[in-house]
Amino acid sequence: MNPFNQLKNITPVLVVAYAATTAILSLVIYLGIENGIELDHFTQDPSTIMNAPFYLGFFSYVGILFWCAAAALCFFTRAMIGTNTRKKINHRNFLLFSGLITCLFLLDDLFLLHEEVFPKYLMIPENIVYLIYVNAIIFYMVFFRNQLMDSEYVILAISFFLIGTSQFVDLIPMPIPEDSFLEDAVKLFGVVSWFTYYARYCRKRTRELITSNL
Repeated sequence: MNPFNQLKNITPVLVVAYAATTAILSLVIYLGIENGIELDHFTQDPSTIMNAPFYLGFFSYVGILFWCAAAALCFFTRAMIGTNTRKKINHRNFLLFSGLITCLFLLDDLFLLHEEVFPKYLMIPENIVYLIYVNAIIFYMVFFRNQLMDSEYVILAISFFLIGTSQFVDLIPMPIPEDSFLEDAVKLFGVVSWFTYYARYCRKRTRELITSNL
């Protein structure tokens, strides 16, 4: 394609993308100036700022990558599925809410929402945040029970079990001092299970889409 035609086609998309990026940067600059925070604290890698080793937070970063991959698969597969049947609409809705819930957990892990942001900055107790999360999961499971029961829900159940268990590991007396390592390791297995469930679900939906178009 002619580069001028390409530029004509992509200009509206780039304008929106760059406008959103500019808005985020402007907000960060404002918050930094108002609160006396150095701007490079918003832009640089944490290990660089703290002069820490590169492997700092390794498990956390890997988990975030799996959260992100699961959300991307849900949104992408939803975009590929049509709306010509009731069943496809149900799949699209399921994938939309699956992606949104995954993004919630992604952002929670990335920015420590329930541990830092909500309790310390928004004055919302951590227990209330947990309650909101649990209610969101219950609503999700009840509303999309048909889609869940028609899938490999055992993998998702294992994920919930492991992630839930990780929240209580630090309450159990351990014979080793690195109890937080065990907590994060169990959680990572849960996140990987979460990704596996949605990866297989999206793979199944994609195969059905390809078969129907043959």
